[in-house]
Amino acid sequence: MISSKSSIFRFADVEVREREFSLVKAGEALAVEPKAFRVLLMLLRNPQKLCTKDELLSAVWGDTAVSENSLARSIALLRRHLGDEARTPRFIETVATVGYRWVCKVEVLEEASGDAEPPPESLVSPGQQQKAGNRKKIRSWAFAGSGALVLGLTGGAWYLHRPLPPPRITDYVQLTHDGHPKILAGADGSRLYFTQIPATQMSPRSLDEVATTGGEIAQIPVAVPGGMFLAVDVSPDGSSSLIASIEKGNGAFAFWSAGLVGGSLRRLGSWAGAVYSRDGRFVAYSTTEGDLWIMASDGTGAHKVGPVGGGGAYMPAWSPDGSAIRYQTRDDRIWEIAANGSKPHPLLPGWHDTDPQCCGHWTSDGKFFLFVSGELWGNRGQIWALDERRGLLRHPTAEPIQLTSGPTGWGTPISSKDGKKIFAEGTSRHGELSRYDARGKQFQPFLKGISAEGVVFSKDGESVAYVSYPEGILWKAHRDGSNPVQLSQPPMYPMNPRWSPDGTQILFVDVDRQALKSYIVPAEGGSPRRILPGLERAVTDPDWSPDGRKIVFTSFDLPLRVTPSGDGLQILDVDSGQVTAVPGSAGLFSPRWSPDGRKIVALKLAGSWSIASGLTVFDMAAQRWTTLVTKDHIEFPAFSGDSQFLFYLLLGSDQAVYKVRVNGGEPQRVVDLKDWQLTGYSSFWMGLDPADAPMLLRDNGTSDLYALTLEQK
Repeated sequence: MISSKSSIFRFADVEVREREFSLVKAGEALAVEPKAFRVLLMLLRNPQKLCTKDELLSAVWGDTAVSENSLARSIALLRRHLGDEARTPRFIETVATVGYRWVCKVEVLEEASGDAEPPPESLVSPGQQQKAGNRKKIRSWAFAGSGALVLGLTGGAWYLHRPLPPPRITDYVQLTHDGHPKILAGADGSRLYFTQIPATQMSPRSLDEVATTGGEIAQIPVAVPGGMFLAVDVSPDGSSSLIASIEKGNGAFAFWSAGLVGGSLRRLGSWAGAVYSRDGRFVAYSTTEGDLWIMASDGTGAHKVGPVGGGGAYMPAWSPDGSAIRYQTRDDRIWEIAANGSKPHPLLPGWHDTDPQCCGHWTSDGKFFLFVSGELWGNRGQIWALDERRGLLRHPTAEPIQLTSGPTGWGTPISSKDGKKIFAEGTSRHGELSRYDARGKQFQPFLKGISAEGVVFSKDGESVAYVSYPEGILWKAHRDGSNPVQLSQPPMYPMNPRWSPDGTQILFVDVDRQALKSYIVPAEGGSPRRILPGLERAVTDPDWSPDGRKIVFTSFDLPLRVTPSGDGLQILDVDSGQVTAVPGSAGLFSPRWSPDGRKIVALKLAGSWSIASGLTVFDMAAQRWTTLVTKDHIEFPAFSGDSQFLFYLLLGSDQAVYKVRVNGGEPQRVVDLKDWQLTGYSSFWMGLDPADAPMLLRDNGTSDLYALTLEQK
């Protein structure tokens, strides 16, 4: 007898069925990621026992190289599904630095499937046995023939109806070796085209090419006005590229067609993403307002497609047969619409709702739709494939297939012409915390060079808070970095932590999926508490008043960005919960309160894409704003300890740290950052230590182009 068994686990109002890979809570079936479900099974099979991190990683991920953050993320997802709390666990207990333990009582039932044993034969006489034997032989021959036929038909039906084998990555080949950030635009069969990001983040960029087999990088001259641009697609014949540039003065994007041979340049309009049709005759593009348009590749015949769904269309991808366009929405989901503007709908409703999706492209043969999902930084995560092969009877799985895993983050996946390779940028994110030594006039590793941003010291200077990069976990430690205490759990991603004046609480904004909600967490550990939980607008960039009784923050409607004509700064009275607007703050963001409580500084907005064009300060007594600096790409303003100066990071060709007197005057350059490669969640960060020494996160990760071999059967 052959049998197989699997378990049913019951606890509280939850039933977990191993065979069906299902979790039902209070009668509702919940979609659980496969890795997280296997972590749950491991814990349920070992109730009340400590499962170490190594045991869980080995059991669930096997030989695949992943960080502990992948496990922490799975635990966080399970807690979210089960309604569990890390600090007061009902189900999953965290054993700090060691592992996890299932603490709830579990009822375990066994499911079994198999064939029953046949009953023993009855005893008969020898004559009856002989006659029965003859009849049995005849029947057995007949049954054998019919059985073989049935088995053959059954086997054939099973083969024709079984799911197609999933694709997988069988090999990685590194094509570039300089480690510099790159954004891949497209391929023409023999060459890859990409935008090289220079050390100074906002300085002029170059359009480069490299052979699909690797080798030397060559630069293609493109004279785009303003110098800073991004190539987003390449025509199928490799003759031209679609390029975006930021126009000076208004921060808007311009849309260009650039010749890759001869360097001709033609402006097509304003946009927020574009792609060629497979034959190169048309271009689909989206505007900054989220509308979707189609035009001929020479710029004529533009017409609007839609209306689109999902709150706006960005980063479009055109199907190989030209019938459909898929696009990324404002809330980082992928939608599809017919090219004639009908039937807009989400591509993967209910799939991995906590993970953003972006950067979709079909393989050249149309068999797979590739996209990036997971923990995204700068549109880099893991590559997934939606199998779109169709046959007479055999069909692929409806769920996307994960093609990559591990600590490397992947950028936009581009298919080779034969569909056998995927080209993508692979990034290993890591930084070195550095502090500027004014005496030595150079940066030195700080706090042992940990990879962290948002570094801020308590008022007494005895403690420090920071966010580990790229994990995105908030920590508190002694001023020298010793005795760290973890204050947040994935998938929450804290940014810009701020100590309360009494040193008992830390304020921060959660940027996970760009929800932009602000929280307070006890400095000694505990559950983060959201401020203004009833407000559905964004509550971001919060900062304490010096007496700890008020919080200033930026507020704007989701999913819209800050706009010059509306929104602005708000002040929350911590005790009463009352919120008031800061007069004249429309179009301002990123506020900071001066240590003496007399001023609030904020960044001025240029255009509709949150590009800072100046630094302005609000006098609390006079209730008046004064512009201190008018310059594009100012980031991370910070008051000096005596409230007399404002430090800020200036990006662009003049990348440097500056300071300016709060009462006005010419900005002074503190340190030149030429050839400095910055990093962080936003690709850059700056802060001040207790002595007003600038702190930065130096990029010491790597970023190169790879060719991934896609195997399909």
